[in-house]
Amino acid sequence: MPSELQLEQMTLQLITFGATITPDKLFPTTIPNAAKLIRTDPYAFAIATCLDRGTKAEIIWSIPYDMKTYLCHLDPQHIYRMSLEELAVLFNRLHHRPRYIHDAPKTIRDLTRIVIDECDGNASNIWKSRRAADVNRIFRSIHGVGPGIANMAVLLIEKAFDIRFSDRDRKNMNIKPDVHTMRVLYRLGASHATTAQAAITATRQMNPAYPGEIDSALWVIGRTWCHPNNPACLSCPMTFCCLK
Repeated sequence: MPSELQLEQMTLQLITFGATITPDKLFPTTIPNAAKLIRTDPYAFAIATCLDRGTKAEIIWSIPYDMKTYLCHLDPQHIYRMSLEELAVLFNRLHHRPRYIHDAPKTIRDLTRIVIDECDGNASNIWKSRRAADVNRIFRSIHGVGPGIANMAVLLIEKAFDIRFSDRDRKNMNIKPDVHTMRVLYRLGASHATTAQAAITATRQMNPAYPGEIDSALWVIGRTWCHPNNPACLSCPMTFCCLK
């Protein structure tokens, strides 16, 4: 395991690199207009976030654009009136589809109900003037959304929509452990195993004031350099402090 000084160096480097990451890196799509929709439409962002389960990022962040193209709108009022059967037909006809396609209609129905019934039809009210813990709780109340996705949602809201949650909240904002973040933490030597709990424990030790702050850096590094096979170590921003 790394020394305390080595952990501090890793954390500082991850925070420094994370500050350079732009939203286009966090919302990768094969369609430029799909990425723009995610950054400008909170409802589109929430749809993709809630469906992000075991599917490549390029597919997930393109789904709201496909929905808008098929429906000729992405109006939560109209989608609120769609039945589960109609939503199932919609998802089966999309070019980009979520992995758990049979769960998707209920996920979107739950999300849209919250937007209409609790947020005056404006998805940004899910997080405006709320504590991070409350936003996390709202996302977790949606069918299929677990703690990992809820944590990711809160972290991405800060990045994408210029929202800053309080410092008191930030100490409880964890990373979303996925194949990329778990792999990078393990190779750095910060985590003893490639498991979700080991990754969360490691980041809480590395940056206790705001564990989730290093999430985007870990994710981008995992996708860009720290590949499962043949990692591009020499060009990775962590190469000088990586124990592997």
